[in-house]
Amino acid sequence: MKKRKSAMWKTTYREIRQSFGRYAAILAIVALGVGFFVGLMVVTPAMVRNGGRYLNSHDLYDLRLLSTLGFEKDSVDAFTGREDIKAVEGAVSSDFLAVDESGKSRVLVAQTLLEVQNQVELKAGRLPEAADEIVVDSSLFSKDDIGKTIQVSDENSEETADLFAYDVYTIVGIADASYYINYQRGSTTLGTGRVSGFVYMLPDGFDTNYYTEIFVRLDQNDRIYSDAYKAKIEDLKTWAEPIAEQEAQNRYDSLKADAQQKVDDAQKELRDQTADARTDLEEAKQKLTDGQKELADGKEQIADARKQLQQAKQTLAQKQTELNNGRAQLVDGRSQLEAGQVQLDSARAQLNAAIAAAQSAGSQAGAESGMSGSAAASPAQLWQQLAQLDAQQAALDAQRNQLESSEAELTAGEKQLAAAKRELSSQEEQLNEQEQKLADAEKELADGQKEYEDGLQTLDEKTADAKEEIADAQKQIDEIQEPDVYVLGRDTNIGYASYENDSMIVAGIAKVLPFFFFLVAALVCMTTMNRMVEEQRTQIGVLKALGYSEARIMGKYLFYAGSAAGIGSVIGFLIGSTIFPTVIWNAYKIMYHMGDYELMFDPGLAVASLAVALFCSVGVTWLTCRYELMSTAANLIRPKSPKSGRRVWLEHIPFLWNHMSFLTKVSVRNVFRYKQRFFMMVIGIGGCTALLVTGYGIKDTIADIADMQYGEVQLYDMSATLKEGYPDADAADFSELTGALSGSSKDWMPFCEISMDLTGRSGVKTANVVIPQDTGAAQEYIRLRTEEGEDIPWPGEEEAVISAKLARKCGIRVGDTVTLRTEDGEKLKVKVAALSRNYIYNYVYISPETWKLDNGSDPVYKSIYIHASEGAQENRELSEKLLACDVVSAVAVNADMLSQINKMMGSLDAVVLLVILCAGALAFIVIYNLTNINITERIREIATIKVLGFRPKETASYVFRENVVLTALGTIVGLGAGICLHRFVIANIDVDMVTFQPRVLPFSFVKSILLTFVFMVIVDVVMYLKLERINMAESLKSVE
Repeated sequence: MKKRKSAMWKTTYREIRQSFGRYAAILAIVALGVGFFVGLMVVTPAMVRNGGRYLNSHDLYDLRLLSTLGFEKDSVDAFTGREDIKAVEGAVSSDFLAVDESGKSRVLVAQTLLEVQNQVELKAGRLPEAADEIVVDSSLFSKDDIGKTIQVSDENSEETADLFAYDVYTIVGIADASYYINYQRGSTTLGTGRVSGFVYMLPDGFDTNYYTEIFVRLDQNDRIYSDAYKAKIEDLKTWAEPIAEQEAQNRYDSLKADAQQKVDDAQKELRDQTADARTDLEEAKQKLTDGQKELADGKEQIADARKQLQQAKQTLAQKQTELNNGRAQLVDGRSQLEAGQVQLDSARAQLNAAIAAAQSAGSQAGAESGMSGSAAASPAQLWQQLAQLDAQQAALDAQRNQLESSEAELTAGEKQLAAAKRELSSQEEQLNEQEQKLADAEKELADGQKEYEDGLQTLDEKTADAKEEIADAQKQIDEIQEPDVYVLGRDTNIGYASYENDSMIVAGIAKVLPFFFFLVAALVCMTTMNRMVEEQRTQIGVLKALGYSEARIMGKYLFYAGSAAGIGSVIGFLIGSTIFPTVIWNAYKIMYHMGDYELMFDPGLAVASLAVALFCSVGVTWLTCRYELMSTAANLIRPKSPKSGRRVWLEHIPFLWNHMSFLTKVSVRNVFRYKQRFFMMVIGIGGCTALLVTGYGIKDTIADIADMQYGEVQLYDMSATLKEGYPDADAADFSELTGALSGSSKDWMPFCEISMDLTGRSGVKTANVVIPQDTGAAQEYIRLRTEEGEDIPWPGEEEAVISAKLARKCGIRVGDTVTLRTEDGEKLKVKVAALSRNYIYNYVYISPETWKLDNGSDPVYKSIYIHASEGAQENRELSEKLLACDVVSAVAVNADMLSQINKMMGSLDAVVLLVILCAGALAFIVIYNLTNINITERIREIATIKVLGFRPKETASYVFRENVVLTALGTIVGLGAGICLHRFVIANIDVDMVTFQPRVLPFSFVKSILLTFVFMVIVDVVMYLKLERINMAESLKSVE
């Protein structure tokens, strides 16, 4: 018994060695099928698990609370009332323009480095220890930047600059952030509209007394994206939302009360200052009045003094005239006196001479000589004359005395006049000084009057300005709207949401493709074992005749199939659990930084794949052996009777059949006569071709989605979001905007975009409602077409065109009436006129008339769609110009969106490449295995034609001609099946707000066909060597 058992095992091992190619083919097919199945099935759970491990280890927030007014710092305490909360932390976040040491300006987002949540992962350097130290984005900076500084640009608004405690910050570390797990950093109203990177700093790095946001972290580590996690977050949102609203309301009340108090204080201060200023001005005015009165009195006194001085001058002039006249009279009198004295002296001399002559010489001679004027004067007459002269002399002396007295008086008068003049001059100088002082006083008074008037005007202006400022402040206070509160989960984090979408795309592929792949592999495996058992029915008969039990005989083949399937399953499971997810993870690391991949082995998948592999191989082997063992040993030893020949369908077409060569007819009969081989080859090769088409189709569909969205649907180049609605006619506030658009764009149009909830039969979905200002030119910016490519006119009144996927999600058909609602309660009822092609986001298109009919007012156009000038540089310059306009809040450039989406979709290339490689490998194995079986079964036939003189190439042509035909037929079937499979796979890739339109490019069909035929040629080359090794003599010996 033991010898029989040992012999049976030896026979089994010998069979494996002798038919190792077939054994290896089964093993490879199973390994490839299991590997592909396990690989794609485990990728999404592995991605989710590793992503969750990274995010949870870095404590990414579970809830993010935002308020349009921020939160008070003590608001954090209001959220600590649950036992399942691990941490609640307030933070400050702000976009700002930063300038590096080279002078380059970029838009960065500054975040608070928290103690627990949103931890960063250092790549180089250290964490901040001082308030003016930061860690920066590793995708934007390198470790060479450590030690350098960045400056808060002077171009930031005052509000932004005031948030920062310092102007310059030092880089001390390079890091990745769990808050930003992918390459996207968000949009902004600064610069070009895109944030370049992040910086993290200590709380003291900001100079604020409030938080812009609050983060909440639950004490849990549930699998991300799971229903259990989502349920916890929804429960947390329900609990946190009213608290957040109350805290935001408290801040609103506090801000408004503080602002109102400041306004009231300002009004009181203004009143007090105005009253004080007016009091001072009144006092100054009174002083001016008194000064004017004093000035008038002074002027009057000076005028009187000037009049008196003039009178005095006139008096002095008169006196001077009198003195001058007196002096002239005195001079005349003195002249007359001197002349009279001279005459008197002359007369006295003559008289004295005459007297002397008369007394001494005789009176005759003396008389004659002395009497010139009186002849014969007597002495008495002479003495009488002398007496007269004496009298005249006395008169002259009296006159001289009088003149001297007059002169003295005149001299004294002159002196008095001179003194009076000096005094008058002094008085005039004093008067002039007084007049100058009065003039100066008058000028001072005039200056004072002007100063008073200026002060009064300034007071009025300042009072008016202050009142205006207070009125503006009051208006701003009155216009302060109650805060909007947003309670956001991780699903609003762009990296977290994108990671879910990307993993769901892989999950969508894994829903269908692995099963189809496994099906093809299992089908070929089943065929191989079935053909092998049928081929060895003679050996089974011999073993049965030798007394081996059916169980032992069956065990040989079950072991053969089971060992190949088992080993293949193990190898496939290991490959699928390691290589597949590792390759895909490394591909996704281009976009996501989620740490290193940790291998994930799913025991359930291992058991399932092993069970299916064993079922397909061992089960078929058992059934075939069971069927064969039902016959007697004699029947099994005797070969099966050949099937009766039948005419193939081509023989019924004489025109074709009669023009074929003999060998061609033989090949045709071989192809179509052996139905099982025909169908297995066609199905196997067709399945592989279908997988190739599907793989390339997935790449085409995903890779072109952004190009189709921004090339076929949204035709504009960029859009600008406005702070206020664009008016029907240009206004002064929009002149800067219209100037920028007119100078740097081809054309543009205002649009209204509103987020509204669409209610349909199957539920409610959020959609972007788009309303153009001019429906006639709207299709130049948004092209409406059906999914079949037919043009759709812009909807009319009370009509709407809806994205096709949105309609399918909500169960909406053309002709239905649907309701659209905003958060503010505005609603529309519209009739669905058509379903449009759209690839990204959900859209509803209506006319402005429809909006006005339901809401009674025109739409508010807060978006501008722009056809920009050619070239990326021009678009960038236009974007910067638009962002510099006061009325523009944001700019979105479609080229940037296109690049981002393409980059995101590019990470799926690894998945598609794996699908293509596995499909190619499966195609090679299938063609090899089936060709190997075909040759093995036809060894006697091949040996016979070789004996008949067929050369090696003729023999190969005879055999491989059938492969070409079967491959061609299989490829044709595979192309059709691939289209169907591709559509089915795409239909199962369900990403919210993204529509994948099944698309296979012609070149993808060509590549699929070429790859299939390339594999066939390679197999033919390998099998050619086997044909050469066929021993004609040994093969012919087996013929009965």
